[in-house]
Amino acid sequence: MAENRKELKIAIVHYHLKRGGVTRVIESARSVIKKGGNRVLILSGEAPRADADQEDVRVVPGLNYRKTGNSVIAGSLVEALKKEAKEHFGSLPDVWHFHNPTLAKNVLIPTVVKELAEEGARIVLQLHDFAEDGRPGNYTTQRSFFDSESSFESTLYPTAKQIHYATINQRDHDFLKKAGINRSNLHVIPNAIMELKTEVGPAERPFSKGKKFALYPTRGIRRKNIGELLLLALIYGDEIDFATTLSPENPEWKPVHDDWCSAVKELDLPVRLGIADNGEYLFLDLLGWSDFVVTTSIGEGFGLAFLEPWTAGKSVVGRDLPEITRDFSENQLQLDQLYRRIDFPVEWLEKAELKEAVESMLRRSYLAYDTVLPKNAVKQTLKAWIKKGRIDFGVLNEAMQLQVLRKLKADPSLLESVSIPSMEMADEETICHHREVIRRAYSPESYGARLAGLYHSVLSGHVGKVSYLPTDKVLARFLNPARLNLLRN
Repeated sequence: MAENRKELKIAIVHYHLKRGGVTRVIESARSVIKKGGNRVLILSGEAPRADADQEDVRVVPGLNYRKTGNSVIAGSLVEALKKEAKEHFGSLPDVWHFHNPTLAKNVLIPTVVKELAEEGARIVLQLHDFAEDGRPGNYTTQRSFFDSESSFESTLYPTAKQIHYATINQRDHDFLKKAGINRSNLHVIPNAIMELKTEVGPAERPFSKGKKFALYPTRGIRRKNIGELLLLALIYGDEIDFATTLSPENPEWKPVHDDWCSAVKELDLPVRLGIADNGEYLFLDLLGWSDFVVTTSIGEGFGLAFLEPWTAGKSVVGRDLPEITRDFSENQLQLDQLYRRIDFPVEWLEKAELKEAVESMLRRSYLAYDTVLPKNAVKQTLKAWIKKGRIDFGVLNEAMQLQVLRKLKADPSLLESVSIPSMEMADEETICHHREVIRRAYSPESYGARLAGLYHSVLSGHVGKVSYLPTDKVLARFLNPARLNLLRN
């Protein structure tokens, strides 16, 4: 990360350093920044976990999760961040790099960013997740922090020559561009992929003898679409056993997951939900024992599950998410084995019940964001879901999915009316191709080069007047009737 200057001083700011995707990104950034001969400071709301690298980390308690506060407290947090930076670097940083500042995990952060921006600080705002994307509670919490709607509008998305935005996928980049962020201030920084290595193979697994084993490496929250995994098991259960790795931690999702556990027993399906919950099996062993990896998720940010298994020599089969996977296809990953929909006759559902569910979902979604529901919203949603009298299983809520599963279990001949997705694994040549593509395009070295380019752009530009992007322009990109789904909204 060489620059035409003595060294860079980068301050990375986040709420915590718990295990998770954002923490992995921060740790990758620390490594590549230091390898480039530059200096880094990680400012966190709490200390790293005991087994994590503590180097270059300073704890600022005011960064931790927070739902209330005011501008005075935000100002104090700004001063605390500056103080820690000066003690670490001997001066203020060249770049402040904030992760997920608009997600309302700490309602002070947008005001902190605003104060720094209006002082002329050079800033990177890296958005991994959006409150506008199916998280109305976060959005409302952030809005309630401000005294007026105009304050909310004039804080959340600052724009200036010295403020740059980084997204983890092209979809979010395009959404921000359409909302009004200047193209030159927008960057896509996909996550680095670390190769997974397993020491066991399918022949050594202690279960699923005489059958294939498909692993879904996920925690079974709603958007992971567990009902569709049961559908695959109902179709392919004679040949394949299926399993998810973990049950939900959040008590909010546990009852739904418990219902699916009950459905597995009721329908007598070869599925184990939360196979790694009790510690009997380790994740890397489960991955090594699997014949392939499956995903049925209907919503992802970066899409790690589409990439990581290939590094361990495992095919990825399941539901495609074109908004996310188009980035991978552009890097020559062949994703033809994924399916876009699992269609069945819409007449299997009660028309009035389906329409009522869509109307209710739309009303709740738009009300949650305090936004007017478009007059033709129901029609837009149903048009996206239903094609030639057939509807996609993946857009339905749990009750409707279970209704379809019971119908198919009672009369297997009805499977002739379902668009059966393929569970065919890739050949060894394709697996090797994918592994090499991932090594090239998503390596820590590639990540470091992109990060260096981002910082160069931030530092080479002028400092200009700060203005603010209207928040409704970002919200409109995500809150689109054709994008909504009964499992997320």
